[in-house]
Amino acid sequence: MKLKINKQFWLETFIATLFFWAVEIIFRVIERYSVFSWSSLRILLSSLAICLFLNFIMSFFHNLKVSRIANLVLLIIISFYSMAQAGLLNFIGLYMSLGTSSQFGAVTSYIVDFIESLKLEYYLVLFPLIIYIIYIFLMHKKEESKPFFDIRNRLIIIISFLITILLYYLTLILPFMQNPLQLVANIDVFHNPVNSSIAVNQFGVNMFGILDVKSLLFPYQDEGNVNINNENINDSDDSRKFDDTAWKMLQENTTNSTYKNLNNYFMNRPITPKNDYTGFFEGKNVIILMLESINQVIDNAEYFPNFARLREHGWYWENNYSPRNSCSTINNEVTGITSLYTINNVCTGNIYKDNTYFESIFNLFNNKGYKTLSFHDFNEYFYARKTIHKNLGSSHFYDITDVKDYAFDIYHWPSDAMYVEKITPYFVNEDKFFVWFTTASGHHPYESSELGDLYYDYFDDDKYDDPTKYYLSKVKITDDALGVLLDELEENNRLDDTVIMMYGDHYPYALSDEEVGSFLPYDVTKGYEIEQTPFLIYNPSLEPQVFETNTSYINITPTVANLFNLDYDPRLYLGEDLFSDNLTNRVIYADGSWQDGNAIYNSANSSIDYLGEKIYTTEELQRINQDVMNKIRMSNLAISENYFNYLENGLKEYKKGLDDE
Repeated sequence: MKLKINKQFWLETFIATLFFWAVEIIFRVIERYSVFSWSSLRILLSSLAICLFLNFIMSFFHNLKVSRIANLVLLIIISFYSMAQAGLLNFIGLYMSLGTSSQFGAVTSYIVDFIESLKLEYYLVLFPLIIYIIYIFLMHKKEESKPFFDIRNRLIIIISFLITILLYYLTLILPFMQNPLQLVANIDVFHNPVNSSIAVNQFGVNMFGILDVKSLLFPYQDEGNVNINNENINDSDDSRKFDDTAWKMLQENTTNSTYKNLNNYFMNRPITPKNDYTGFFEGKNVIILMLESINQVIDNAEYFPNFARLREHGWYWENNYSPRNSCSTINNEVTGITSLYTINNVCTGNIYKDNTYFESIFNLFNNKGYKTLSFHDFNEYFYARKTIHKNLGSSHFYDITDVKDYAFDIYHWPSDAMYVEKITPYFVNEDKFFVWFTTASGHHPYESSELGDLYYDYFDDDKYDDPTKYYLSKVKITDDALGVLLDELEENNRLDDTVIMMYGDHYPYALSDEEVGSFLPYDVTKGYEIEQTPFLIYNPSLEPQVFETNTSYINITPTVANLFNLDYDPRLYLGEDLFSDNLTNRVIYADGSWQDGNAIYNSANSSIDYLGEKIYTTEELQRINQDVMNKIRMSNLAISENYFNYLENGLKEYKKGLDDE
């Protein structure tokens, strides 16, 4: 019998594939990804595979209308999903995954801000959907024959689907389809799409969604096998010596392969030697402030005099960056305290709130006999700080419900200045204190409110729009809080023996790039400049210095540990002492992008932009990327496996055994 091909099936599948692919191509144009690339071919093949599978299932209904409706429903889903992902990247700095679902309730509190942040160009991804609706409407009025399927037609469809899948797989492994500068191999990203930027670029936004669901249902088990040959370097000049006998005994008796790999990685990290700044602040008190949504706008003496007072007798890093990630505030807080890279696609602070970290900055000061306290002028609505900070080593965490009966809601934030006045008595009379304070006033929304209106007229400048003025009003309240803190310390004769440090958790991303750029002297659209935030260390006795080093919050704990001559093992931190002679001068972003004094590397498209005459060879870039990827992977694995709890208990056990001998 002569084979009768079902032309209607293939026509509908072809048309649906083109529309699905069109959404992806428009998305790539919007996100500035290359259209003429192997990625576009890969996305076309995945679109074809999806349509073949869907239409094959729908064919059992023997009605073309059912197939078209199914294609329409899927097209609606992928169109709005694509638009949402473009908006989320713009709004919070990354593509979101199901790993951040714990924050869904909190995110909905700011849905209006998110919708208002959507750029008009994002709506272009809905254009193929509109055209497909018109197509269905026109075809609905035409008489069509009943779809014909027999076993041979169905077999052809199945074979075509399998061939498409095979071709897709080949695009993941064929060498000529891979970029040698890509941070992670495509096949590895396919298995574990934790790096959403690379996954979206290489596989398309909707395939990333499918892989995201797959990862949630079937989590990828990373055992931490990494090449550490290039990092097996001991930088020490014997100024720091460690007896690893107990650690080696623990390693020999550990059967868990993941822990063995983590032990191997951290034991072979470099030991940075002491330097001229070791113990510079030894014995002084410490207050570290993480400033909510404060970027370098605060570095303006006319508007923010208290910050200016700190800078007049402080060390200031003008190239400090606070890379955003999922749940930027709590994740960047955890990083500042532990010097670990948090997991990019989950709300690390909340998901792993029960982890313990014996090497945290709190515990380093606990071991020195300091009273450690932490504060935040908000409640537990977003993040479980009372649990998180306790397990990080803070002797007591106080939120706004513990300190002051303050009437507020989740959408309007309390005054940092009022809060500081209330909390100072909790620590100012302690013999030695270490305080961590996360501010709140600078949080969006930037609209008419008690805090937004307070200094609105103070910024009566035509170059600022209303949201910007409301934001600046909130920043001034945070600056007022700095003034209150300085006054309280001075009145209690504690200012001279106290070191104040501060950094911003992230820039005010609820403002548009244009609004952020309106109050900064540099181009925020260039590279990662929009991610710049202040980083400052102050004490009245300091001579002011400005450092050009590229840095981020990952370096806070090892830098503080060295400045205060604390007992710490540099190998346990992924950041570096900023005064080390061997400082790499590199900022690593959540997706593995990085920049140093020579170049800016974008992991999403594996591109490198040079800043000067220094040009890296391919081999040098691959070594840097390997080091960056190792740090992120092993840090993420240490968090997900609660490695430092295992390490602390194991070292105690074997050290006790050695002492008993």
